[in-house]
Amino acid sequence: MRPKIILNCAASADGKIALSNRQRLELSNNEDFERVHLLRSKYDAILVGIGTIIEDNPSLTVNPKYNSAKNPIRIVLDTKCRTPRNAKILDGKSKTILAIGEGIEPTPIQNAEIIKCGTDEVDLPRLLKELNNKGVKSVLVEGGETVMWSFLKNELFDEFNIFISSMIIGGKMTPTIAGGDGTLELNDILRLKLDDAQTLGDGILLKYSKSNN
Repeated sequence: MRPKIILNCAASADGKIALSNRQRLELSNNEDFERVHLLRSKYDAILVGIGTIIEDNPSLTVNPKYNSAKNPIRIVLDTKCRTPRNAKILDGKSKTILAIGEGIEPTPIQNAEIIKCGTDEVDLPRLLKELNNKGVKSVLVEGGETVMWSFLKNELFDEFNIFISSMIIGGKMTPTIAGGDGTLELNDILRLKLDDAQTLGDGILLKYSKSNN
């Protein structure tokens, strides 16, 4: 058993998620920000990779204006335990879990629970099983690109949401929605089923699930 998983991201019209120098930019508009925070308020946990923590230092909480009664558990895939000790996710506003490698022996980290699973990278099926055993029944995965690819290639998701903003960024090396090694064989391409498309302000939200084909 694993929790219900939604992959959620925002991208430019050409599929980029940052500037060509990897600098973060706001891709969501006001309507999409509201959607994301309402999603966060409904899910047990929110998950990102260590790259997101180091580059963006997000709090991964729900904006108070949406009147959420609780913030989700914050989960970070951090194989080498590189989370800065002054990161916002360690502020104690909600529970934080760091998923690290088996051979890592970190010094005590305030306001964080450590789960060891995997060596060179976090063993996602094992982590999700452990989270399920801890009562986490739904997880919102928000990136970054390597994390998205890991969930996609292993088909560890129930829904894949992409907000497409009305801008073009370009660049051969610019980060995209799904990073990692990518697919080398045509037969290995992950097919999706488009379940819904709706306009949000000047952007569009696409909702996919796994195709049965």
